[in-house]
Amino acid sequence: MKATRYIIWQRLDEPGTDLCRIKRSEDAWHLKGTATGLHGGMPLHLDYHIACDSEWVTRKVRLLGWADGRRIDLIIRRDDDGGWTCNEKPVPAVMGASDIDLGFTPATNTVAFRRSCLAPGTAVETTAAWLDEADWSLKPLRQIYRRVTNDRFEYVSPANGFKAMLLLDEAGLVRNYPGLWAALDRRGEVADGTST
Repeated sequence: MKATRYIIWQRLDEPGTDLCRIKRSEDAWHLKGTATGLHGGMPLHLDYHIACDSEWVTRKVRLLGWADGRRIDLIIRRDDDGGWTCNEKPVPAVMGASDIDLGFTPATNTVAFRRSCLAPGTAVETTAAWLDEADWSLKPLRQIYRRVTNDRFEYVSPANGFKAMLLLDEAGLVRNYPGLWAALDRRGEVADGTST
């Protein structure tokens, strides 16, 4: 994968876009982006920075902006023992989670895909530290990822009864997330769910 990649996603269920950059440093991965649009009918503008180690385990997340008429200013960390903090306060409910899950961007799906290193036909069940946008707090979220082909993953969130077939590019970035997100190509058109 190139040292730096850019992608723009268009939200499909309500107005919004997300411009994300994925960059590799010597011993870490960084996903930085800006998500804008509407969230529950209210304006949303969030800058995010997700820092992962070389194995794609989440280490630090920085969120800054506004949503739901309130300012969002969060620093989320994961320590070596799997403990999580949010603005320096421990969050024992997500102890042991390896991944962050931010619902306002498909960028965090890349973290789970790359960390799991699944071969086609195999699956993994994990628990993510999910940032619940209802109250902007971290909660555990059970997730199942199954790699169907080289560029397709089935994502399941059993607690929500949610299932989706995600189309990825060679870097593990979501190209099509049915009903929620689609990557824009150079002509400004959305990905149609077919392999590239």
